[in-house]
Amino acid sequence: MSITYDVSKQKGSSRWYPHKIETPKVPAGPLGDKKQALHAAAELMGVSYPEYMELRRKKGCA
Repeated sequence: MSITYDVSKQKGSSRWYPHKIETPKVPAGPLGDKKQALHAAAELMGVSYPEYMELRRKKGCA
C-alpha cells in the first residue's frame, strides 16, 4: 500500500491539514495541529493511525 494522503503546514500559521499527494495546496480535511492532521489523513486513507505512521516511516516522511 502506498500513501495517498499526506499533511502540510499552512503557510504563516501553526496549523496543519491533510491533503491528497497530487494536490498539496487543497486541504482534504480540517485544519489543526500536526497530530490531528495525521489522524485525519489516516482516516481518509481508511487505515488506522499506527498503520499510517508505519507507511510514512517506510516512505521516509516521518
